[in-house]
Amino acid sequence: MTDIGTFKGFEGMERLRREVETLLLSSPKIVIAVAGLPGCGKTAFVKDFVRFGFGRLRKRDIVVIDDNTIYSTSFWRLNWQKISLRKNSWQNYMDTLDCKVIIFSNWVPSRFLDSADILVNLAVSERQRLSRLQNRERKNPEKIEIQMKKTTVPIEQPFSVQLSMTLQNDNRISFVWCLFWMIRRGISL
Repeated sequence: MTDIGTFKGFEGMERLRREVETLLLSSPKIVIAVAGLPGCGKTAFVKDFVRFGFGRLRKRDIVVIDDNTIYSTSFWRLNWQKISLRKNSWQNYMDTLDCKVIIFSNWVPSRFLDSADILVNLAVSERQRLSRLQNRERKNPEKIEIQMKKTTVPIEQPFSVQLSMTLQNDNRISFVWCLFWMIRRGISL
């Protein structure tokens, strides 16, 4: 595994885009595993790709699976379907998907996948993480303490990855970046 570093903002999103485009030159389909502690913004991060696409890739080129839920959309409202993935059979399921990039998001993606082309670790400050958990768990405040006790992202073996990177996931930069690229794709038609 090659760690390509820690990035913030547009710089990090652009680096991820370049790595994805480079990998797609030699492979028809790649897997991006998105990991991070509860409350770091994994779900919001990947839902932006469902709604807007990813860099030069349109929505139809991407499949997003977040916590074993596959998301799709024709415009803005997300459609979702629960799926059951197991580490010993995930590759068979992924092979059936008609796309170029599979983005799989989970606190512990290695629990379900045995490999990925890129591992993206999302990170936020503890203050921001607590704020997000408090907002998310308003109706179940007892869950906040449970989630805050999780302080590392475990890797369950076997799990192999070509590249890893950390993105500082602050202020919904993925939303702005994805919107920018959607407009850029539209202008270049």
